Amino acid sequence: MKKSNVFFVRCTLAALAALALALPAAAQQATGSALGDQENLRLLSGGDVNAAIITVDKRYEGVRGTPFLLPVWASGNLLLASQKQVAGVPLKYDVYNQQLMAKRPAGDSLWVELRNIREFTLTDPRALPGQANQRHFRRFSGAPGLPPRTDFLEVLHDSGPYQLLKRPGKQLVKANYQQAYSADKPYDELVDNTDYYLLSPQGTLSPVKPAAKALLSAVPGEFQEPLRAKLKKAPLRTESDLFNAVSELNLLASAKK
Repeated sequence: MKKSNVFFVRCTLAALAALALALPAAAQQATGSALGDQENLRLLSGGDVNAAIITVDKRYEGVRGTPFLLPVWASGNLLLASQKQVAGVPLKYDVYNQQLMAKRPAGDSLWVELRNIREFTLTDPRALPGQANQRHFRRFSGAPGLPPRTDFLEVLHDSGPYQLLKRPGKQLVKANYQQAYSADKPYDELVDNTDYYLLSPQGTLSPVKPAAKALLSAVPGEFQEPLRAKLKKAPLRTESDLFNAVSELNLLASAKK
């Protein structure tokens, strides 16, 4: 064999030997790196490596319900602070955010500045024949249990010394589906949240509910026992029952004059 060939073979064998020695070291280094990464995950996850794996829950379905009192445009009448009346305006009342939206003739909509409104009325287009379809709202300030602001309350009963008012609202119930014992409710929901108030002849607002105890605690002592006797004959559980109870209260108040 020629010297050049012998030299080439020796060099090749030396290179292969060096490579053979390097491969276990590289493999050991790679294994050590992987073990180190796993140890970091264990430390970050409190000992549970699987807990450090991030997953994406795609079950959330958004928000259900509507923030509006009526889900459709309703013909409305406005009484401005300047005493000017505006009739036949398509309106939507956002009771969740306490905002009033109006549709312009061009078809676009805008938010109405409520500070310029004294009262407004909505005509519910969904009302059946014989049903009341007028929803009348007036400005009131200082309603108990609410922030110190001006709110629009619906007038349910105003034919007497005492008036029954209603604040229709919405409450956002958050989704509940990610915990082990959750309600499996993968959506937020806007649900009705209604408050009632009794307006006295002196202008005082008192919170009431469709319950005898709540209404009796809001009326003067001189009317409590006579009204209690009236309520024993008729249950007080619904808004309609509350309306009738306030009618009885007004009869008692009128008879005292």
